[in-house]
Amino acid sequence: MHILFVTDNFPPETNAPASRTFEHAREWVRAGERVTVLTCAPNFPFGKVYAGYRNALLQTETMDGIEVYRVWSYMAANQGFFRRTLDFASFMVAAVLGSFRLASPDVVVATSPQFFAGLGGYLIAGLKRRPFVFEVRDLWPESIAAVGLMREGLLMRLLTRVARRLYHRCDRLVTVGEGYQAQIQDKYQVPEDKIALVPNGVLFELFSRQGKRDRYREELDWGGRFVVVYVGAHGMSQKLETLLEAAQRLTDRDILFAFVGDGAEKAELIRQKERMGLENCIFYPAQPKERVPSFYEAADACIVALRKSELFKANYPSKMFEALGMGCPVILSGEGRSAEILLESGGGTVVPPETPKTLAEEVLYLHEHPAEAARMGERGRQYVEKHHSRRVWAQRYLELLRQVTSG
Repeated sequence: MHILFVTDNFPPETNAPASRTFEHAREWVRAGERVTVLTCAPNFPFGKVYAGYRNALLQTETMDGIEVYRVWSYMAANQGFFRRTLDFASFMVAAVLGSFRLASPDVVVATSPQFFAGLGGYLIAGLKRRPFVFEVRDLWPESIAAVGLMREGLLMRLLTRVARRLYHRCDRLVTVGEGYQAQIQDKYQVPEDKIALVPNGVLFELFSRQGKRDRYREELDWGGRFVVVYVGAHGMSQKLETLLEAAQRLTDRDILFAFVGDGAEKAELIRQKERMGLENCIFYPAQPKERVPSFYEAADACIVALRKSELFKANYPSKMFEALGMGCPVILSGEGRSAEILLESGGGTVVPPETPKTLAEEVLYLHEHPAEAARMGERGRQYVEKHHSRRVWAQRYLELLRQVTSG
């Protein structure tokens, strides 16, 4: 079977969509399938082409057996609405045009979070008369409205109509969580048997402890402090001001808040940290994927944060599963399905989103109860090993694609 996967994020980018697609595609190649990825030159999150690449009309490479075709796109940093929309739309057009250079696949798969890539995949599947599978990692355009970037109006209604068309016209719809599945069924009346669940997972060959905790802490100059780490996007969806306000309540304790990653809000967060005079907060740049596990192994706990929103109750943060896989106890500042999973795992605690006082109390509790924190870490690791192996879910995803092509 030849699978064509359309995505505007792919390694060497290290965000969640890039990692999920690459890890699934690599497993499919190992299973004997041919996989072609249609993407753009790596540029996320700064909108600048990575070293070794060009923003050319078409360039090709092979990564772990995956055929990668990169098309030109207008590039913008991960901030602002208008330029980012031009970025997404240009990739959609270039992907459709570039697809004429590719061998005809057996199935076309495209992934959100924004659905211009999905619309491009839908058009390519139509042109090549092949089945189309749409993977929904985030609800769009609802997520734009949730962070205040778009109000109800003509544009919102237009984007909602496009989403409805994609959901109904695809041959199969894949979501990363039951919450997304329920919201799509309720709002768009998509039949339940059309939606398949392929949740986020952990690649244990990467996210496993190496017995180098002391060495990592020495390299990071963390000393004997209790370190709670946040790893991931610094954007509007995370509301990381909550972590700064929690840190302000703990300035008299030997506790360090470490922020790892980048995003539209990072510069403002650093300015806010300076205004607040917080010496117990430190910011690190975005890290290569292979470097991320060392931060989890070195840390004493991890925070996963989401903005307070009805929409985000359906979120499945991939970083939560990676932290659990590393045996790092998790404090989730959020609610909904991800909170239910964390409590079910026994791998951490949950506080309401945007409540810095409660968050500070939970950080202090783990600081003062290291034995309980260690037990949480072990329970979380065992849970994700049993339920959230990326390799297992990649095989189930592949079976789904085989059913679509045979059907």
